Amino acid sequence: MTTMMRQGPAGSRSRNAATQVHPACPDVATWAARLPRLRDAYSAHLHAGTTPREALRLDAPDTGLVEAWLTAEAQAQKGADDKLAAAYLLGRIAFAVCEVLAALALEGLQPARLAPDAVALTGRRALWHLDGQSGEGRAYDIVLAEARLVPCSAPSAVLGAALPELFAPLVRHLVPRSGLSRGALWRLVGDALSGALLLQGKHAGRAEEAMEIADAVLRDRESPLHSRQTGFFRIDLPERPDIAEWFRARGGCCRYYTTEGGAYCSTCVLRDSKSREALLRAHLRRKHGLEET
Repeated sequence: MTTMMRQGPAGSRSRNAATQVHPACPDVATWAARLPRLRDAYSAHLHAGTTPREALRLDAPDTGLVEAWLTAEAQAQKGADDKLAAAYLLGRIAFAVCEVLAALALEGLQPARLAPDAVALTGRRALWHLDGQSGEGRAYDIVLAEARLVPCSAPSAVLGAALPELFAPLVRHLVPRSGLSRGALWRLVGDALSGALLLQGKHAGRAEEAMEIADAVLRDRESPLHSRQTGFFRIDLPERPDIAEWFRARGGCCRYYTTEGGAYCSTCVLRDSKSREALLRAHLRRKHGLEET
């Protein structure tokens, strides 16, 4: 059995595929058609053009719309308070944005304009299915004002600069509204980045490269995304050492444990490493059709 934390600056084993320059960049509509939907109904749709009236602009979050979305997030969880609603809302929005940007970065692309006034989000209902259970939740889609994509030669630099700028207005709004600290909210954004990069990296067969990009952003002490807790760790099965997988260690907390019947998430920053590893090994066994030992 091996459990290994991966933290620190980018390593030297990256294939640097994300720094390749595309001879002909597709537009957003063309690329969105092939955007991998790795979270099923929860994966963000990507659009370009005029921002719809019902969209949340990141440069100037509308108070009424934020309140409506906070209420929707709270109503989905019994016993949810303002802190959980804010954590869920910011976490979901940040993951939607990072999911798209991570997929682009790993293809050596980025939006031509990546600024708060060029990115907006729309909300929708999504059905989920997991381990024989199903339910309904919230998903968020992305609208870009600029339809062009351009080469991305330094993904960690692009993401490290863009994400704090994109989410600063919403974080400022949520601090007094939710009672969560700025640090707690920014850690949720950092978790979204690391989770989205790992998700897209695994899909592309480039998990190492994706983790290096995340490490470079999250280890920058000058960034609000800086987190000592967020990282990656590898879990394998004692009885099947050939089965192993990288997982993200969270630096923030969605506060699901505060709901009725809630608990710490499997990779929650508040969960001890022993129980975390046990849960993830059980997940690997189910995933590979193995009986519990």
